[in-house]
Amino acid sequence: MRIDLWTLALQTVNVLVLVWLLARFLFRPVAAVIAARREAADKLLADAETQRQKTADEAASLAHERDGLAAQGQRVLAEARAGAEAERTTLLQHATEAAARLLADAQGAIAHDQHSMREALECEAADLALTIATRLLQRIPPRELNRAFVDTLAETLATHPARSALASADFELRSAVPLDDAAQADTRAILTRALGAPPRITFRTDPTLLAGIELAAPSVLIRNSWRADLDRITQSLHEAAAHDVAQSVA
Repeated sequence: MRIDLWTLALQTVNVLVLVWLLARFLFRPVAAVIAARREAADKLLADAETQRQKTADEAASLAHERDGLAAQGQRVLAEARAGAEAERTTLLQHATEAAARLLADAQGAIAHDQHSMREALECEAADLALTIATRLLQRIPPRELNRAFVDTLAETLATHPARSALASADFELRSAVPLDDAAQADTRAILTRALGAPPRITFRTDPTLLAGIELAAPSVLIRNSWRADLDRITQSLHEAAAHDVAQSVA
């Protein structure tokens, strides 16, 4: 086989030209496109990583804000519960105080009504007693009635601590009805025996006594009348009423 050097040289030149042409118009553009594509891909990856990091940071910030909002919500809820509990306690205390005031007012009103009712009953009882006493007095002769009260007064004077002072003192003898001369003389004789000396008496009529006799000296008052008895009964009723009111309030 005979090899032509010129042919071989031409083919070699053709190959070199073809390689240059491929490198010049194919490999370099393709390599440039590939490099550009790779650079674009790297940029996209870098942008994606940046966006991912940004997204991660935003997610972390949102999570932190969410945790902060949750903690703030818990604080607000706790404060609201504490405020509601304090308000409930205050309202309960106010309601208790108001109920206590209402109860005290009601008890005071009841006590006042009881006291007023008792006073009204006492007045009615006193009026009734006065009516009964007046009717009973109409059945008893005044002379005998006065004599009975004088005898009772003499018994009181016989043991009274001021007996000796009354024997030498001027005093007033008050009677519910006027005493005639005979009744006055009889009264002087009874009191003389009781005091041991003739008394210096001034007689005076006092219809408010209803019945009976009272002896009044500068420092001594001996009450022996139905009015005195009624006053003592009324005072006793008032004391009982005050005690009952105190018991009901307590």
